[in-house]
Amino acid sequence: MFNCKSNRIVKLIIIAVAISAPVASSWSEVPKAKIAVVGGTYLNDALLDSGILTDQFKVETKLGESPTIYYGEIEGVPFYYMHGHGGQKYLAGWAALYDLGVEEAIGGATAGAINPAMKTQDFIVPHDFIDFNTSRPRYFPREVTSAEGLILARFIPATDPLVHDALYESALTVLRKEDSYNKINVFDKGTVVQAAGGRFETAAEIQFFSRMNGDVVTMNVGTEMSYARQLGINYASLVIISNPAEGIAPWEFSDLSDIYASLNKISLEVVKDVVPKLAELPAEGRVDEGLRIHPEMSKHSAD
Repeated sequence: MFNCKSNRIVKLIIIAVAISAPVASSWSEVPKAKIAVVGGTYLNDALLDSGILTDQFKVETKLGESPTIYYGEIEGVPFYYMHGHGGQKYLAGWAALYDLGVEEAIGGATAGAINPAMKTQDFIVPHDFIDFNTSRPRYFPREVTSAEGLILARFIPATDPLVHDALYESALTVLRKEDSYNKINVFDKGTVVQAAGGRFETAAEIQFFSRMNGDVVTMNVGTEMSYARQLGINYASLVIISNPAEGIAPWEFSDLSDIYASLNKISLEVVKDVVPKLAELPAEGRVDEGLRIHPEMSKHSAD
């Protein structure tokens, strides 16, 4: 057993890796990092095939075994990578990042554009979300964290401003390096709607989301914003338009392969630019410190 930040204790399960990392036998051999990247469609293949990731492992959390967590370094800055939003182990994946002592995280996904000003391949760093998730757990059991008090998170703002600004600046930096990217816009705000998932939305649903001032629709980002705030992890996300939302404009599945390939390359460059910036952010005085813990509602516990 190993005592992590804030008395977080987890049991480590090391698995043999296919990327030449040694098999660790104790916590002293586990690579440490304070930064995490939570990958979606826009990034998975690019980062996994980049050669940057050098180790992988799983941890046993209070919510069960985590998904595989990868480790790598960019310009000497260590970070973890969680593939595909953590698979189906949504709570356990984020609980593992908490147990490992992660303080800064970025995530994101591809999305459908609801706002007509946002076009295919545009980048958005959302500032808010609307959550219509129906299948993923909404909160962590109290015993997962070391917080003293009731975790009842607020989302004003919904993301960490420092991580948000760093991610926006990195996206701008990467996209303005090449003339071929000049037509790609970068938006520093937008409201992401998280749909229930399991299928694409109907045109009627998209019109409903539009009336609620939703800008893009996806299936993961709202949950990740919520999980990060509940756990006190400073988070922002990068959303990339892969297609118009249903009923906004026509598109075909066959359009997506080329779009994903181009977005993977750009997204990897953004991650490589932003990770060193995240390492420079201050540890104290962050926005989530006053937005997580609700005063106890009663001195008597409920059965």
